[in-house]
Amino acid sequence: MKYKKYSVSEECISCLACVEVAGKNFSMNDEDMAFVHKQPENEEEEKKCAEALDVCPVDAISVSEIDATPDIEPILAKSNIKETLDKYPDLKNVLIELSPKFKKMQIPALYNTLARFASFKDAAKVTGISVCEILHIINKYLGVEDKLLKSMPECIKNNGKDEEITGTDLIWEERSERYIYNDDSLPELIEKVSNLKPQESIVIISVEYPTELLKVAKGLEYLFNIEKNREHRISVFNPKKEENTDWMERKDNFEILDVRTMTTDPFDIIIKKAYEIENDSGFTLIQRFEPHPMINMLSEMGFEHYTEYINQEEIWVYFHKVKIDTDTETGGVGKPDVVIQSATPVAYPVMMRLLQSEKVRKAVNVRELKVWEETEKHLAWIANGKADISFSALITSSKLRNSDVKIPALFVWDNFVILTRGYKAEKFKDLIGKTIHTPLFEEAPPAKITKYLIKASGLNPDDFNFVYGKPFGRPEKIYVDFVTGVADTVILREPEASYAIKIMQDRGEEISILSYSKIWNKYNPGFGSFPNAGIVLKGEFVRKHPEITEVFLDELKKAIVWVNEHRNDAANLSFDMMRQPTDRVKLFLDRVNFNYVSGDELVNKVKAYFDILTDQGIVETEVNEDFLEIFRLNGHPSSTTSSGIKVTI
Repeated sequence: MKYKKYSVSEECISCLACVEVAGKNFSMNDEDMAFVHKQPENEEEEKKCAEALDVCPVDAISVSEIDATPDIEPILAKSNIKETLDKYPDLKNVLIELSPKFKKMQIPALYNTLARFASFKDAAKVTGISVCEILHIINKYLGVEDKLLKSMPECIKNNGKDEEITGTDLIWEERSERYIYNDDSLPELIEKVSNLKPQESIVIISVEYPTELLKVAKGLEYLFNIEKNREHRISVFNPKKEENTDWMERKDNFEILDVRTMTTDPFDIIIKKAYEIENDSGFTLIQRFEPHPMINMLSEMGFEHYTEYINQEEIWVYFHKVKIDTDTETGGVGKPDVVIQSATPVAYPVMMRLLQSEKVRKAVNVRELKVWEETEKHLAWIANGKADISFSALITSSKLRNSDVKIPALFVWDNFVILTRGYKAEKFKDLIGKTIHTPLFEEAPPAKITKYLIKASGLNPDDFNFVYGKPFGRPEKIYVDFVTGVADTVILREPEASYAIKIMQDRGEEISILSYSKIWNKYNPGFGSFPNAGIVLKGEFVRKHPEITEVFLDELKKAIVWVNEHRNDAANLSFDMMRQPTDRVKLFLDRVNFNYVSGDELVNKVKAYFDILTDQGIVETEVNEDFLEIFRLNGHPSSTTSSGIKVTI
């Protein structure tokens, strides 16, 4: 006998649809992402969960069939927290719903250290919840509560008696800094302890006995001294010896990153790895060819390299991050982790130049870098606050006007054209009777703006035949269909428009190009360039790190200027990531309109643009001061929470 198990992926966009349909089984966590807090236990709940799966607009809900008596051992008091959650990640939300204190343990600094050395019996002490309650809830979720009951009382036993953690004599030299230990500083101090370099120490003062800290220190095999007066004074020391060997002698021990079998571009994975590497450490990249653009980029980021040709299909590139004197390096200590994502390939050359910035590298740690191929999925990362920095289309990101975001700058303008082949087209009337292959779907901006411009020219949009892909019209497929002759009339964004134009030019085939910018300005005289895409920042990040935000935006502006002034170099830097020959990327850079606009100029432009879009029914956005505050970096949104966001795409 089997039963159905439902789960929710990170593609959730916080629309609340599943909670409204099946509230007994789906909940929202404190990051406004849906999760299954209880699997269906009867026919009615199963029916509701199936309905929730159907109504999810981004297919974030999935279901699988599992044996009614799964071959799963019950979770016991002695079970390690990290090992358990790595094996059953769905339990993370279940535990957070049980106690908010479990959320703190899932902060990366704590999850990779404290959770690594703690058991559920330890968790019971920290949260104040009985270990029996914790075990019954998580085992019930896994469907093995009956096995837990059969194991009693063994289930609540730990590995013997609680071991008292004792220190050693103070035999090391201490640093002068002192840190205060409490619930708020716990993640930061655990991270500092975990990152102690060989022969380094740290001194921490705590009113309460710092059990969590000492568990981490003991697990890492550090030495520590404990003094108890009115408060606890803990000195922690990393006794390992510092290695001073040449990196070429250590390169065989570097972590290996083999990207040969990846079906998508590995750029984001490689860059994320590069940002994680400590000074005087490295990693080994295995590829089918020598990746010259990536080598050049990492060279700008402080890496040296050595290449080994194994055979024609296997090349090993050893990357070593040059050691920098900590006395001369600025920035690094305490810099925040950030998640960066891009939903539009038009921004790739700017992104690649930006990621080379030394100031950006010193200001932040790039914890994750995601480059989406299914662009609509990036919206979930903005809605649930997972992404700190996003490169996104203006109209798409403006759907999140009620969430905690800032859009302080736009830099992509006039980004759409209509291309035709096999016949000459100079105006919309020439397209009547043709099949127009259109990106995304009928209610998306490309189609709606096109229909507005058709109507403005005195024609009826119903006389035109628009077709869309399933579930979405993908620009990558539309451009391929155009150059292969499958489609003779297409709407394309950049960079795919330039790719298609270059291919047809090289073949000597004539095409027609209808510029949206020219048509737009014909019916909106004097408007100028119309906005397309820019940068979206998480509001919390802006408030917590105003200086870093300014640095990032200033470096973004410099990157745009560099790309505009060095188009050949920018093409050579980004062609590998864009998976196109340099001549096509160069044409794209000659055609694209990159222009950094912020402040009052941006607000005025956005207002004028959205006034037209709302008047024409293209979008349903109230253009008021609350909306315009999103585009003012120093403004404050009327609501700083994304709770209850309902997003329609």
